[in-house]
Amino acid sequence: MTVVQKLLAFSALATVSYAACISSGSASTINAALQAGGTGAVVQLCPNAVFTISETIQFTAENQELSTQGYPTDNSRAKIIIAVGSNITSAVWGRWTSGVKVLNLQVDGNRPNAGAFGGDALVEMGGGSFGQVVSNNVITNTRSWSCLHYIGSGQDDNPCREGTVSGNTIGPCGTEGTDASGNGLWADGVSFECVNSVVSSNNITGSTDGGIVIFGSPGSQFVDNIITSSATQLGFGAINMVDPSYGGNYSNVLVKGNTIIGQGTGLFNLGIGIGNQVWSNQHPDPYFGPATITNNKFIGNVGFSIVINGWRNGLTVTGNDISGITTPSSSFADAGQCQPQVQTSFNANEELIVYQPSIAGPSDFQSDFTSVPQNATNWLCLKHPLPSAESFATLSVNGQASTVVDLAHFHVQIQGDGNVVGLDTTGGVWTVKWASGPQSSNCGADGSSCVLFFGSDGDLSVHDAVGQVWHSATSGTGKSVVFSNSSPYLQVLNAAGAAVWSIADGVKT
Repeated sequence: MTVVQKLLAFSALATVSYAACISSGSASTINAALQAGGTGAVVQLCPNAVFTISETIQFTAENQELSTQGYPTDNSRAKIIIAVGSNITSAVWGRWTSGVKVLNLQVDGNRPNAGAFGGDALVEMGGGSFGQVVSNNVITNTRSWSCLHYIGSGQDDNPCREGTVSGNTIGPCGTEGTDASGNGLWADGVSFECVNSVVSSNNITGSTDGGIVIFGSPGSQFVDNIITSSATQLGFGAINMVDPSYGGNYSNVLVKGNTIIGQGTGLFNLGIGIGNQVWSNQHPDPYFGPATITNNKFIGNVGFSIVINGWRNGLTVTGNDISGITTPSSSFADAGQCQPQVQTSFNANEELIVYQPSIAGPSDFQSDFTSVPQNATNWLCLKHPLPSAESFATLSVNGQASTVVDLAHFHVQIQGDGNVVGLDTTGGVWTVKWASGPQSSNCGADGSSCVLFFGSDGDLSVHDAVGQVWHSATSGTGKSVVFSNSSPYLQVLNAAGAAVWSIADGVKT
């Protein structure tokens, strides 16, 4: 039997459940049953039951099971949902407890109502344990950074091992962008750090960080999963092999038969990222195999299907199908903020990319790979297609926040000295096209005291800690301010849409 067959057979072993299912209650009701049952306890929730929880459900002994009675696979599965006003992020916790199973449940983090909240994943498993199973569940709306997390143990002699994640419907997980404090709102579908394990036949939709993030996980197999982007939002990567867990050891990892789909106006920046110099958080040492990525299919809006940079000791990437990719890539994404090589590859619609000088040891890459000449180290830079112009009825941006607006191949910022500058970003080379002037020495150490402001009075201005630096003198006539990527670059318009001031006129004081 293969590793997949053995683990799936193990996960399907029959268990004897209590005659009565739990029809109502809270997390404490379920926790009491687990505590009382001890090793091997099977705690089943009644079909269609809903448990609104304000504390985490925790396994208390090895080989326990939490499931819906009768093991349904439809909407009659019992639902566990985090309560509005709760400060928890994890609904189910099974770390460091071997053999536990989460089966045929609906687990809802309730982010749309309970809000995003920093903390652990919605379902937390792994640690120094073996044989844990999460199968046939719906896992959705995590409040934190991941819907399902199998954490490693940090112990070479007692790793998380022989885990099974199969048949789950996962997502949406997170949203793109940041909150008002700059904290990322994105989240993984599955974050996995266990060895000799299987993640198979899951349907993951709407992850906004990684669909499946492989943290080393030597000996593990990731097969036959369907990973689909949000219909409207950007997901960073569908399958990521970009983290340095186990010292960058991906030996005998198999990524096979997965389908990656970018749908609607959503997209994946990367289909599969491989190596230590691909993601935005580069690491100093190449990761290593041997690892195999084969027979995966890419469909729709995927910016770069496979990118490889920083690998040694064996890598096979063959038989992957990119025939269903949307082209040109510029129809669904923009690379204007990317490094020059990334922009070049994007504009050429290159999907399978390797930086060959970063590869050491044996490798076998399918023939349609492009070997790029320049070492681009951050392929995580695509955005939704950007407009050529954008209008604001009100505006307030300080020099610490910096970015005023991003347009197609154009960036407008207020600098730490109060100067507002427009830069052409074509080809990854930023060229100043206009600047408001003058500069101020009263912006504060971090630039936050200098503010570009447009309000209901219709006047566009920059103020520093002392007072007004400049203004458009359009009070009473200005109704909107428009930034463009071509001249006139900056205009104040009146109610009829006619320009009453533009950057071409110079700064009016």
